[in-house]
Amino acid sequence: MTKQRNHTLILGAGGTGGHIYPALSIADAFREASPSMRIVFCGEKGSLEESNVRKAGFDFYSISAYPLPVKGVGSYVSWFLKNLRGIVSSLSFLCKERPSLVFGTGGYVTGPLITAARLCRVPYFLHEQNSIPGRANRLFAKGARCVFISYEASRSNFGDNVSLAFSGNPVRSVFQTLDKDSSRRKLGIEPDTFLILITGGSLGAQTINEAVEGLGTEAREWWFHFIKRHPEVQVVISTGQLRDPSMAERLNNIPHIQAHNYIEDLPSWLSASDLYIGRAGAMTLAEVTALAKPSVLIPFPYAADNHQNENARIMKAAGASYVCKDRIFNANVLLNTIERLISDPEALDLMGKKAGELAVMNAAEKIVEKTFKMMDGA
Repeated sequence: MTKQRNHTLILGAGGTGGHIYPALSIADAFREASPSMRIVFCGEKGSLEESNVRKAGFDFYSISAYPLPVKGVGSYVSWFLKNLRGIVSSLSFLCKERPSLVFGTGGYVTGPLITAARLCRVPYFLHEQNSIPGRANRLFAKGARCVFISYEASRSNFGDNVSLAFSGNPVRSVFQTLDKDSSRRKLGIEPDTFLILITGGSLGAQTINEAVEGLGTEAREWWFHFIKRHPEVQVVISTGQLRDPSMAERLNNIPHIQAHNYIEDLPSWLSASDLYIGRAGAMTLAEVTALAKPSVLIPFPYAADNHQNENARIMKAAGASYVCKDRIFNANVLLNTIERLISDPEALDLMGKKAGELAVMNAAEKIVEKTFKMMDGA
């Protein structure tokens, strides 16, 4: 690749919203800081990243990619061969675009792109959302100009000679403008309602859905007594787009529960809520802390490297969350936890304050500023 480079940024992100949304926030911050910069995303064709990127108004270039292996040199050789098409496509694209830099936010789709960047000697930067780094970021960390981390605890998970900078997780700009009262007026929620928002991510969580469903079956009598004493309680749950579509219908038959397969304006609902209950994905927690919400976390037990458990542990240690294991979470545990929290408003308020203390605002802007400084010094 020639030394002359265009004012172009190539971003690699994909697989899940946890990798895509921070990349979009970073892209927005680059666009704000440098309006003339050309920004292009790379990802799989017909994927979640493509639909989100195009909706956000950015260009998109499709590449093929396969997940990274768990371990073993032989496995990485196999991965390289499987991804050869994606790597060649990425090489061709980088030679054509001659970008100033490449930025990856994790997920296997970044593998071919970052491999091509290394081969072309294009400077690249990474962002890690979780407390325990993902395989892609661990693999490519050593060659990166900088790896931006979201938890100080992540430092020990990277090897020597890796350039690290704490940035926090970049949340969507809307989270910096939301306030509870305005969100409630927008959604038609009464000021004295105690709103509990429950989600299991965009795909939903079977354990959580079944626990809520249990409020209408095994815990029905207890739930009815509870809402008689606390008529102000309202539960809103997103059951997940790919889950049983009849689940939301069944849950809507339970008093004081409003269920949706998918909640379109989740930021407003989270802003309007008094308590969040759900998984412990890094971006979910970044949004929860940005809005200073108390939470009950049920980490997904099969997350890579058990990173959701570690994310939740950090929240619990800060006094911002209650944590419950997925295998024991059911209707009785759910209702007992809700009852305990609603009966102690001071403790609930303190949890929210502790969550707010963990928030890192303007993370995307900090990432862009640091990146430009490092590039200018190159």
